[in-house]
Amino acid sequence: MRRRFGPGTSSTDRKRAHLDWLDLVEVNGPFLSLPVLVRHWPDLEAVDKPTRDRLRLEHRQWQDTGQARDWIDFVLRDLLGWGDDVRFADQDPEALEPLATEVPEHETTLRPSFALLEPGSANPLLLGTISDGPPTRRIPGSSWAATPADRLAHQCRRHGVELGLATDGRWWTLVWAPLRGVTTTATFDAVDWPTVAERVVVRAFVSLLQRRRFLTVPAEQRLPALLYESVNQQEDLTEQLGVQVRQAVEMLVAAASHADVQDRHRGGPGLRDVPAHEVYRGAVSVMMRVVFLLFAEERRLLPSDNELYAEAYSVVRLYEQLEQRLRDAGGNEGELEHTYRGWHRLLALFTAVYQGVDHPDMPLAAHDGSLFSPEQFPWLAAGIADRPLPVNDRTVLRMLRAVRHVTIGAELRTVTFRTLDVEEIGYVYEGLLDHEGYRATETMVGLIGKPGIEDEVPLAQLEELASTHPQPEDLAAQLASRFKDSKIGTPKALTAKLQPLDEAEHAEAQNRLREAVPDPELRRRLLPFYRIIRQDLRGAPLVVLPGALYMTESALRKNTGTHYTPRHLAEEVAEGALEPLVYRPGPLDTADTSQWRLRPASEILSLKVADIAMGSAAFLVAACRYLANRLVEAWAEDGDEHARAWRENTPASDIEVDVAADPVVVTARRQVIENCLYGTDINPMAVEMAKLSLWLVSMDPGRPFTFLDDRLVPGDSLLGITSLDQLEVMDLDAKRGREQHENTALDFTAGVRSLVAEVAADRRHLATLDADTLDALEQKRRLLAAAQEKTARTGLFADLATGAVLASSGANAREQRRTVLEAANYARKVAEATEDTAANAEADAQDQAQRWLATDLPSDGLDRDPLHWPLVFPEVFDQQRPGGAGFDAVIGNPPFLGGTKITEPLGTAYREHIIEIIARGVRAGGRCDLVAYFALRAHSLLNGGGQTGLIATNTLAQGDTREVALDQLTERGVTIRQATKSKPWPSKSAVLEYAAVWTSRAKLADEAPRTADGMTVRGITPSLDPASRVSGKPEKLAENRDLAYQGSKLDGVGFTLAPVRAQEMMDESPGNREVLFPYLNGQDLNSRPDCSASRWVINFHDWPEEKAKEYPDPYAQVLREVRSARAKHGEKRTRESWWLYQRARPELYAAISGLDRVIVLTLVSKSVMPVLVPTGQVFAHKLGVFASEDTGMLALLSSAPHYWWAINWTSTLESRINYSPSDVFETFPRPELRDGLRSLGEHLDSHRRELMLSRQAGLTATYNLVHDPKNRDADIAELREIHRRIDEEVVRAYGWSDLLDQGLGHDFHETRQGTRYTVAPAVRIEILDRLLELNHERYAAEVAAGLHESTKGSRKKRSGLPPAEGDTLF
Repeated sequence: MRRRFGPGTSSTDRKRAHLDWLDLVEVNGPFLSLPVLVRHWPDLEAVDKPTRDRLRLEHRQWQDTGQARDWIDFVLRDLLGWGDDVRFADQDPEALEPLATEVPEHETTLRPSFALLEPGSANPLLLGTISDGPPTRRIPGSSWAATPADRLAHQCRRHGVELGLATDGRWWTLVWAPLRGVTTTATFDAVDWPTVAERVVVRAFVSLLQRRRFLTVPAEQRLPALLYESVNQQEDLTEQLGVQVRQAVEMLVAAASHADVQDRHRGGPGLRDVPAHEVYRGAVSVMMRVVFLLFAEERRLLPSDNELYAEAYSVVRLYEQLEQRLRDAGGNEGELEHTYRGWHRLLALFTAVYQGVDHPDMPLAAHDGSLFSPEQFPWLAAGIADRPLPVNDRTVLRMLRAVRHVTIGAELRTVTFRTLDVEEIGYVYEGLLDHEGYRATETMVGLIGKPGIEDEVPLAQLEELASTHPQPEDLAAQLASRFKDSKIGTPKALTAKLQPLDEAEHAEAQNRLREAVPDPELRRRLLPFYRIIRQDLRGAPLVVLPGALYMTESALRKNTGTHYTPRHLAEEVAEGALEPLVYRPGPLDTADTSQWRLRPASEILSLKVADIAMGSAAFLVAACRYLANRLVEAWAEDGDEHARAWRENTPASDIEVDVAADPVVVTARRQVIENCLYGTDINPMAVEMAKLSLWLVSMDPGRPFTFLDDRLVPGDSLLGITSLDQLEVMDLDAKRGREQHENTALDFTAGVRSLVAEVAADRRHLATLDADTLDALEQKRRLLAAAQEKTARTGLFADLATGAVLASSGANAREQRRTVLEAANYARKVAEATEDTAANAEADAQDQAQRWLATDLPSDGLDRDPLHWPLVFPEVFDQQRPGGAGFDAVIGNPPFLGGTKITEPLGTAYREHIIEIIARGVRAGGRCDLVAYFALRAHSLLNGGGQTGLIATNTLAQGDTREVALDQLTERGVTIRQATKSKPWPSKSAVLEYAAVWTSRAKLADEAPRTADGMTVRGITPSLDPASRVSGKPEKLAENRDLAYQGSKLDGVGFTLAPVRAQEMMDESPGNREVLFPYLNGQDLNSRPDCSASRWVINFHDWPEEKAKEYPDPYAQVLREVRSARAKHGEKRTRESWWLYQRARPELYAAISGLDRVIVLTLVSKSVMPVLVPTGQVFAHKLGVFASEDTGMLALLSSAPHYWWAINWTSTLESRINYSPSDVFETFPRPELRDGLRSLGEHLDSHRRELMLSRQAGLTATYNLVHDPKNRDADIAELREIHRRIDEEVVRAYGWSDLLDQGLGHDFHETRQGTRYTVAPAVRIEILDRLLELNHERYAAEVAAGLHESTKGSRKKRSGLPPAEGDTLF
């Protein structure tokens, strides 16, 4: 039995017990969280006295003899109770030989020293290794840098065993090696285990690894499950911390607003000269400072153990003191509303961190940094009548409480910043980029919703909705629909909240509203909505009066589709891109890592690495860690003693804890940051967040923050010049500019190259200067400002050139030339101006550049700030650099935004501009994702040997996005050297599939590895698939025309009705049968056991309105439910013909008019499984309909060859397949449909129908069972067998008997779509190769026969069959 604390033991004592042993264990990576430990292990396992006595005896013998083998045997067999279930290689080698792991690249075979086996079987539960030294130190003399713990993790993953234990007798390292996660190590030191002080550690060790923990406790309480639970909860904590930080910022903005209003009422200026967005950014800055300070204090980066610091400055102590004051006041927060000491203390701390403290009792180094600069937001300390902003202690307490404790579910947790990664801190900050500050022009209210994404709306808008929907249930439905994205609630829940307040609630509401709203009439207007108005951190209703400041979600980052990238993913991307740059020979030369050679330190520091949409700099942080470690290794090879000591004593694990970084590593990181890293972001706040992340990862308590002003800059990465060629001819299309100016540079730009070279030299000199004092940093700022001043006029010319091209994007060639010449004329006037006219000329040019840049700018869009790469980073684009002009690597997670959604946040002119300039006019089908343009821009910034590592949605490798980006890049000679085609995003904050791609502009040797989804392949295609023998894309085949169609698009739910209502209409008037039909959609097809329609639909075919009126009831419904919604439609035809479907698809119904049944499949699904259904119904637009009732066709479309062809040549939507008939079926080379295939199709149809009806399961549920290896039910096994036979018959129909001879390898295989019962991976690739070859052969034959002449060179859609004649399509 597990021993528990008695009833008198508090949860605090239980937490303390776990914290005691956690503090004595060296953990690297995500480990057991405190809440998980307390929940599952209220107390640690007891170690009885006989066992303690035996432990002392065995320990003494080990210490006396120095021989650890017997001691290890005791620990495993007796202390942990593994007994005979543990097998040792030196005693039973045959039992462990199957667990040997070959590592050919290191010419090594790894064998476990011991293993814990499941009783009665050879299944390992844990693998172990006995090392000659500490398990987390590298093995002396080994060419493979992996430690024993690293090697054990490799073995564990190879055999699917998540847990390992590595020991040399003293050090016991628990290894957690999840298949798709980073390795965690937790190291226990056994040297003092017999002592009383260490007893808690022994109990923890036994609790973690005793026998019953593997065998007798429920699966959800076993160690791997608890580790996964802890990792998931850490993400929950980070998410909630982000929400609470946003709420704290909101409260601070409200405090600033209150002070502003009060001062203006007294006749003062308030904050009228401070723009609302500056107030918001100042509030964000305060919370960034607070979070940083908590992080730094817990990690001892600030002198939090100094008593003077603790009493006079510490944020943690301030919070404790404010909480004590609240307790002393009996919990009455009003007592804290009239004092301001907390705010003044915070301001003093900010100044101390920035300027330092020169005091013998508390020396504090000056850290500098723009974040803490008093000049950044001067109004914080002198904003109201030259006095500090009056923020009372109640607000400060709530601010600090928001970052000290989080509430997850009903559990209050203390935030321990030492367990948070820098990336997680960055994520907390990044959530603030979604919002902006505004001044209210009318009364605004904050609505309830999911914390962090709630809406703020005008009160008048709510009142208007209430007046047009007076019934609570109607108003609730409107609110639920309008604010669904912010999760305001269901109609049912909102209906309850909109009911009148009872007497007690009314009185409470009046009291709470009175605090924020002095006007009784306004309070009366607010009362009906009281329950849907959210409260701020103080519990007050969030009401913003006219003229007051508030924050709300903006278009800044929400519309650019960014998501948080976890640390392990950022490090995987960064290392994959940088590895080829730090080793020569290296990954570009050979797969044999033993031949790789690390480049010298000077060459590593010469590398230039950028993230062109950096956010909070997760990828730059990853690059910093990786390059710094390689730099220290290079120093060690050069003989540096400190570096050698670090290399010999530091684990080479997946995760390195920044707080534990050796001083030599911190020095290396600072040098890497100051020499190698560059970053940009469209949002200036993101730049400050990125600086902070890099400061945290490289912070030295005794030195200022690294100087980053010349490295991290705001600006639009997609807008601006990338080459001085463009500037010299004042045109972003340099070729056009040269032709226009007769291949000569303009006279006023002729000296630009020498100027830029001079500035590059200045900046290189700046990087060599010492930055360890405030004076040194100030000198760097002066030099940087001087360098920027030199290029100011050139930057203006670049703005003019960029603005002119942007403004004329989409115009005809003549207009584009005219606008570009106008820009050159403005520049010429500036260049030729005299001293008297220069100011006016420059002002005119700046005004014109800004007008051009603002062309078609959305009202809530960011000001367009071009980033002119050779001017901003001239040292990077210096042609004399050893690798040539450009970055050596670009890494990151660029914004992604669907092609049709780009225009709204960025503007039509902007979209046209990036198509013309970045994509070189390639539009594909017009649905290219924004991420494609970032991928193209990233490659345009590389030098000749440059590398990239980029993450995007999986659409990067699909459809239009692939055509614009990866197709063009590979055509230009870029090699994709590593890729992940599609995986679920490793964060609960985003439900999407991602792709990762690593490319090289340098040529790869034949022996260099290419890796697709972890497999070594001969090459990788732009679709991120293994390269096949056949190149190119499939072509549409004439033989497949007029067979596959998409269903009708209604554009109006008002056309649909329940079956009962449809029957009533037909009973009332039999003639209504002419316009009423079953309506089959994808959900019905996939979820209903009989694949029947759950609703009916009104269909007026292609009739004029007068004829539709002949059916009064159906017409009345469409008039009532559809017409008003259609009135706002953007398509004229759809607006005017509101009684008709938006896309009726008459060609579909004409093609199937003579059939009793047709084959249909859901276009967006995971299964891509067709079925036969009756005709005589309307098919929804998300259904693919095949004009055939041939069961042979059903079998073909149900086969593995068709499924994998669909996967390969269509796109996905999240994790589902987005089947495109034109891309899949029309290109699919069909075999002859033989009788054997038809017989199997009939068997499939009848057996599956009977199975689904008997189980009452839909298609999706049925095929989930088919692909579940655990399901062995006879009916499911029979369905699998039918599919296996269909696959064989299809292969036979193609004439590929050789594949049948070798076997198709049907089994449960891991695929990107999850586990599937299908053909083997090698067979799948071979089938796809042969299908593509066959497609090309048939297409060539059809071209020769003249079947494609009418559509050659175009992308026209087929017209389909003409509409059927007569009044009905059925």
